[in-house]
Amino acid sequence: MAARGFQLRLSRWFQRSHASVSQSQDEDDRGGERNGLLRSHLDQIVPVTDFAGTSNSKALAVRVEPKTVALKVSMHCYGCARKVEKQVKKLQGVVSIRVELESKRLTVVGDVSPTDVLECVCKVTKHAEILQAP
Repeated sequence: MAARGFQLRLSRWFQRSHASVSQSQDEDDRGGERNGLLRSHLDQIVPVTDFAGTSNSKALAVRVEPKTVALKVSMHCYGCARKVEKQVKKLQGVVSIRVELESKRLTVVGDVSPTDVLECVCKVTKHAEILQAP
């Protein structure tokens, strides 16, 4: 008796799922809504063009001169200086770092903005200010 009920439910489910599959295939054949969504998504693809112009033109290479940023930083010991140096090394574009503990001065050379260096240093020290910026 239970097996017969299961077979009846299974046959009803199979009829419904088969009907939904054939209906979605009919929509695809007619260019229905599902297929239209896929087409509209593919229409948004933009081809990549050559920005340099013709193939005879030279590639554009921009060489950025490194900037020097000097900050006055509240450092009391070698541990503070090491923390500042480690934090500034994480910045992208830093070429060199010079920490002067006696004068409490930090000099950073590279393609960095003074505000980025200041924000980076303020994460590990209480007080810092920009002395020299490009």
